[in-house]
Amino acid sequence: MNIKNASEKTGLTKKAIKYYESEGLIIPSKNSGNNYREYTCEDIVKLNLIGALRAVDIPISNIKEIINGNSTIPKIMKTTLQKIEGKIEHLEKSKLIINSIMENSSKDYESIGEQIKRLKETLELSVDEKKEYISNTLLRLFPGSFGEIFVTTYSPFLQVTIDNDEKKKIWLELVEFLDNLDEIDENHPFVKQLNESAKLQNENTEPYRNKHFEMIKNLLNNDPTTREQIKNQMIFFGEQLHKNDVFRKSFKDSLAKSKDMFNSINLSDNYFDDCLAVLSEDYKKYREINAELKKEADQEIKEKFGVDFNELIKELCSN
Repeated sequence: MNIKNASEKTGLTKKAIKYYESEGLIIPSKNSGNNYREYTCEDIVKLNLIGALRAVDIPISNIKEIINGNSTIPKIMKTTLQKIEGKIEHLEKSKLIINSIMENSSKDYESIGEQIKRLKETLELSVDEKKEYISNTLLRLFPGSFGEIFVTTYSPFLQVTIDNDEKKKIWLELVEFLDNLDEIDENHPFVKQLNESAKLQNENTEPYRNKHFEMIKNLLNNDPTTREQIKNQMIFFGEQLHKNDVFRKSFKDSLAKSKDMFNSINLSDNYFDDCLAVLSEDYKKYREINAELKKEADQEIKEKFGVDFNELIKELCSN
């Protein structure tokens, strides 16, 4: 059959058929009488296969490997699928970054360029590099012992895996959030207070960190002894707020200082925690367990004093 018939049978254009011929994918014979190409049924089968493979973005070079018997369709499709998935992931990251930039409504060319570069780089970080990035950022924002305690508190939950679109979105939001925060004044009264407290209680030492990590591990494993210890600490704290005037005054003073400090850098109370609960399944579980223990502790506090922990805090702040 001639090229017109081949085009009709395969749905390919004459131009496409001639291109595949030039690439050596098919080699039609020529009519000795008129020098026209003659296409066989085998050529049509090959052209249909070539057209189908091109329709799913398999490169000509790979199709040639299949036609020449140097590779198989499943192997080539697997390789192509991996490349497509890589492109999709790249496009999804670009989409998230663009949405993040648009939400910030930035119009400054220089800052947009820096934002895109930073967001792209942080998305590409490994699990350990993400942990290091958050830790270093927290240490930059919160000076001295305060920052080290802050990092120690959250460290067990900072090895985050960004494995879905929601986490990618939250990660970018967290990066933007942390990047836009101002550093806390190291001379702020609350920072000074915490630094002094940390020195007295050796809260920056390796034994303290190891003890904290072990407590987190036990709590996540629902160790009954650890659960009971933490619940009793909550109850003791509530008791002190209710009946110890010195403790209550000290806590009220610390609460006011901490609020002033966080307000000075526009840090909302739970934003970091809320982001981390999405990024880390362990932190989400940790918060849920703490909420359960607080509920149990509240019941005992209310039975003893007629008010729960939240009511104690509310009463304290109103005085």
